[in-house]
Amino acid sequence: MAFQAKQTIQQRLMLAPNVTMALEILRMPLMELRTFLERQMEENPLLEIEETPHQEEQQQADAEPRSEETAPERSPEEDWMSHWRTAGEAEDPDSDDDRERQFDQRLANPQSLHESVRMQLGCHQLLTDEQRRFGEFLIQHLNDSGYLDTPLEELAEAAGATIPQLEAVLTTIQSFDPPGVGARDLRECLMIQLSQHQLVMKMLSPGAIPERSKKSSVPQHPEQLAYLIVKDHFPLFTQQRLSALAKATGAPPADISQAVACLKQLNPKPGRAFSTDLSPSIVPDLIIHHREKHYDVELNEPHLPSVAVNRAYHRMLRDPKTPSEAKEFLANKFRQASWLMKAIDERNATLLSIGRCLISLQRDFLEHGQRAIKPLTQAQVAELIGRHPSTVSRAIAGKTIDTPYGVFRLEQLFASSVPQNGTNGAAGAATLSDEHIKSELQRLIQEEDVKRPLSDATLAKRLADRNISVARRTIAKYRTSLKILPAHLRKRRI
Repeated sequence: MAFQAKQTIQQRLMLAPNVTMALEILRMPLMELRTFLERQMEENPLLEIEETPHQEEQQQADAEPRSEETAPERSPEEDWMSHWRTAGEAEDPDSDDDRERQFDQRLANPQSLHESVRMQLGCHQLLTDEQRRFGEFLIQHLNDSGYLDTPLEELAEAAGATIPQLEAVLTTIQSFDPPGVGARDLRECLMIQLSQHQLVMKMLSPGAIPERSKKSSVPQHPEQLAYLIVKDHFPLFTQQRLSALAKATGAPPADISQAVACLKQLNPKPGRAFSTDLSPSIVPDLIIHHREKHYDVELNEPHLPSVAVNRAYHRMLRDPKTPSEAKEFLANKFRQASWLMKAIDERNATLLSIGRCLISLQRDFLEHGQRAIKPLTQAQVAELIGRHPSTVSRAIAGKTIDTPYGVFRLEQLFASSVPQNGTNGAAGAATLSDEHIKSELQRLIQEEDVKRPLSDATLAKRLADRNISVARRTIAKYRTSLKILPAHLRKRRI
């Protein structure tokens, strides 16, 4: 088969660069838009962001040096560390300042889980060089939650060690902080935490945790009973079968309840305490204000970037003495800046028109909360504001609005309609929004008896009593979306 070069003519729809930029900017939430504009400023010298008074005040507050009166007090541990000198170390008059700078750097760059465990491994004096090497290898395979989720068989083959060698080092790592680090599953994590806590209690107060009563083989302390439950009856605990636990352990139901309460206080993900991936604070794109007799919506002006063209470069572009090459470059950048500013204005206008349309149509939501959201589609809003439904879909993606009931995603103010059998439901409406049904479903589950939780079929009947007609399978779908367990897992068996 021979390869040949051929010329063909095809018709393809291609978007102009300015249209592509406008569609991309329309999709961006507020904080993403700021990041995008900062990158554009690096590429286009004609662009500059005009800070609002709110942003200028914030920058001045961040730039002000911290006074001595507001400096944080040194903790006793830090004070003790300041007197720790190595043998023969000369006194440095600036050493205190250096230590304070190092302390501030540690606060600015918090220690990760892996760094903390490595430091404890380095301080352990009873390990050989080979064991330290194995320990470093195991620490590298800890996930962000602190678990060792890779089988020891695979790790032993990769490290050139035997499984007993890695198990011995892993036992040492499991004695480090945070309690539960190095566990291979949730059961082992809880057992490690209970063992360490009991050991600490014995060291602080000997005899505070009795081992076992002479007349009974059942542990008398809640933590000992909790350890026994996790060690021998973990499936019963995960299923919340308290009566079965009482029968299996021979302990009274009251003691089982105390032990289960003790287990619920443990940390199932010990490594998360070192996580630096903090969720960013939500900055809403739109804000609803309650006036005297009506509601109004506005753009989040304090955080909204204002883009302008640098006047010096604009004068250079109009100056006849500017070289032609420079003029061509500036004209191209000026054209790109104009597209960008026009796209931002179009984004803001579209978002504002959608917000005003939503508060007009969802007035009941502003008065009574999420349960009063009416059925509403993006096509309906698009028709009212004179835009294409795809434009509305792209404009509301990832955007948030500050309401009297908290910050909501704009998608939450659109609700699909659920047809009803009759016309007597919800003030004579033939349809209800799925958000209204989910709200009533949550209320029924919150009011149920924990010993006799309502099944999906029973929930459907209770909703029918409230003039809400929903099938059982729809109840199951809504319950799953709300992250609510089924009835047999919500039941407390005492």
